[in-house]
Amino acid sequence: MKLIKMGAVMVIGVLGLSSCSSSFDAEGTITLGPDGVTQSSLAGGECDGSSGYDDITPGAQVILSADGKTVGKGELEEAKYDDGYCVFPFEVTGVAGGSDFYSVEISHRGEMEYTQDELEEGVSLSLGS
Repeated sequence: MKLIKMGAVMVIGVLGLSSCSSSFDAEGTITLGPDGVTQSSLAGGECDGSSGYDDITPGAQVILSADGKTVGKGELEEAKYDDGYCVFPFEVTGVAGGSDFYSVEISHRGEMEYTQDELEEGVSLSLGS
């Protein structure tokens, strides 16, 4: 009889743990338009932000927040030049799940709101024309 009671307690404990919000990885890109791009190599190579977009470079901070609190930090990765545009990927790992919306801010460029599903699938932001 003791074995059955202990097993029931263990099952309840495991079920309780599974209802907790788990973490997720957020990913996306930010694309700079042709007016803000410095190409540093041939097509398909690396590029950087310029002409007012100098803060959009590899290593620029990406902040995720929920309910006014920071829940994750990442940075822009090396960008690729693509037909006049500069595309920077980013990833923020281990973000606490369970919020209705998350704000993404890159450098000091303001926040955009997304759901957890959107962030897991990958979001696309853009600057410039």
